[in-house]
Amino acid sequence: AQSYSGEKVNDVIYDMDDNGNRSVNFQEFYEDNVTYSDDSLDVNKDGYISEGEIVIDIKEDLAKTVKELRKLGVSEANIKKTIRAEIKSSEAEAAKVLKKMDTDGDHLVEPEELLAYQKKQFRKLDRNRDGVISKVDIKKEEKKKSKGWPIRQ
Repeated sequence: AQSYSGEKVNDVIYDMDDNGNRSVNFQEFYEDNVTYSDDSLDVNKDGYISEGEIVIDIKEDLAKTVKELRKLGVSEANIKKTIRAEIKSSEAEAAKVLKKMDTDGDHLVEPEELLAYQKKQFRKLDRNRDGVISKVDIKKEEKKKSKGWPIRQ
């Protein structure tokens, strides 16, 4: 299970707060991640997500990473090593992502499964379970860390 840092929560609020109230409700979260996302995993827009579409997304992210590495002056030899390693692992990574979302095991993520997965991701960010992601969620996580409590996954 993934844990989200205060920085991640801050980024979500900044990126997804459509109405300017410094918090993000599930509708804003879902619309940003799914409905209006240019980065939708549903590449062919058929309403389903397949493993192949996830591989495409991983490779698109890799292309962005390569551009950033070049800007930072990383050697081409090291960039080529990174590309080889990422391409080699992309199908395994796609299978893991699909497995997290595909609850009925048919190797496709249907709209209902995507909705359920997005709700789960939202709940991870909404630490105090008040229905919105806000600065309060950051403070709750930081308080747990300072007391040495394990982070809820």
